[in-house]
Amino acid sequence: MNHLLALLLVAIDCITRVWRIQLATWAAGGSVSFGDALRLNLYGEAASTLTPNRLGGEPARFLGLTWSGVRPVTALVALGVEVAAEWPVFGLIVVVLGVHYIPDWGERASRWLSHSLARDLLTVELVALVVLLVIYGLQRLVRAGAIRHRVRRQWRVAIAHVRRAPWWALGAGALLTCVSLAARALILPALAWGMPDAPPFGVMFFGALALLQAGLLVPLPSGGGGIEVALLSGFAGDFPPGQMVIMLLLWRFYTAILLTILGVYLLIRTHGAQAAKELFTVGWLRRRR
Repeated sequence: MNHLLALLLVAIDCITRVWRIQLATWAAGGSVSFGDALRLNLYGEAASTLTPNRLGGEPARFLGLTWSGVRPVTALVALGVEVAAEWPVFGLIVVVLGVHYIPDWGERASRWLSHSLARDLLTVELVALVVLLVIYGLQRLVRAGAIRHRVRRQWRVAIAHVRRAPWWALGAGALLTCVSLAARALILPALAWGMPDAPPFGVMFFGALALLQAGLLVPLPSGGGGIEVALLSGFAGDFPPGQMVIMLLLWRFYTAILLTILGVYLLIRTHGAQAAKELFTVGWLRRRR
């Protein structure tokens, strides 16, 4: 039953992501079939897992869209619309995780609000200064080429086309993103369902949700061991003796390995080994000029 629940959650994750890219492609003026959308998402999942900081994911999905008959410009717009719907959800996740992992946030907020007006104004000014410094630093990094071209292009496309996309489409895309991330985070509690002395549901859910986003920060592919160390250290709960390693292997299989294997298989079978090599070396090798 645990494995059936895990597979069901994987299926929900895949289906919601298919609907999301279909909706984004429609909002961009194109169309993509369910089967093609499923394949391109599997391409992206495989490339994200096998490249540093998940850099290969968007190029793989872009190529998947163009291979499905979508014009390159329309494909870029579709990915931009999808990103515009995703990132607010990621910001919300950061807030939710912060509230969850800072138990006395309410007391700290009360103390902050009880400060004098002068202290409040000073705090606001300092926060504004930090924000301006961060923006200035990002601009300098972009100009210096420290931020990769793929990321800059993704930001530009998202910003340029977010106003053109229907707001209800962006809202639906954000809702589908929430369902997708929740389904993937629920895999760990599903695998532990019925286990004696299993960790509390909230610890497993929020721990898995945080670890699933860590791949964007850890430079090595798919977390590069950092996620494994965090899970074994009890970040998502302390499992019974003898079950920790098994839970780690099962969780990584359903959240990363399974879809990666499917994506690699479909990519090589459909487009050949050379296409797979080009995508899976993104972020690893520099092209010769």
